[in-house]
Amino acid sequence: METWHIQSVQTPDDWADFERLLRDYAARDLDQAHLSTIWKDLENLPSRYGAPHGGAVLVHDIQSNSRVACGAFASTRVPGTCEIKRIYVSPAHRKLGQAKNIIRELLQAATQAGYTHAALSTWRNNNSGQALYAGLGFATVPPFKDHPNPDLLFLGLVLTSPSSL
Repeated sequence: METWHIQSVQTPDDWADFERLLRDYAARDLDQAHLSTIWKDLENLPSRYGAPHGGAVLVHDIQSNSRVACGAFASTRVPGTCEIKRIYVSPAHRKLGQAKNIIRELLQAATQAGYTHAALSTWRNNNSGQALYAGLGFATVPPFKDHPNPDLLFLGLVLTSPSSL
């Protein structure tokens, strides 16, 4: 029996759970939080991550009946390229493959939204994240956004048909 369900963020309750998870992410895991755009994003999540230029997902743990992970994508200044952002899995639910599932779901949704490329950024010292992204086909790309810290690594991939993800 499946114990996890990934769903699109659509309702006000979904957005509230997405915000709760992002605030948890900011408090626990966000490296250099003072440089992050998460604070501006939290001011109006549907505007930043809603359709037609973005999307967000939640992972619902059926056993505990709670939302335990999230992720999103949003447009960038590079035409045809979206940014995969805010991948967060609550600590009790890590190491179970949910981050990979979230990213796959976001890549599929971004493809359906008309994007031809996906990109993300991570810190050079995030070895586990880099291994996950490389395993999904991400490779180094030129910067797609401005950031004051040179330790940020930019990765991207060409999106293919949703059925091949």
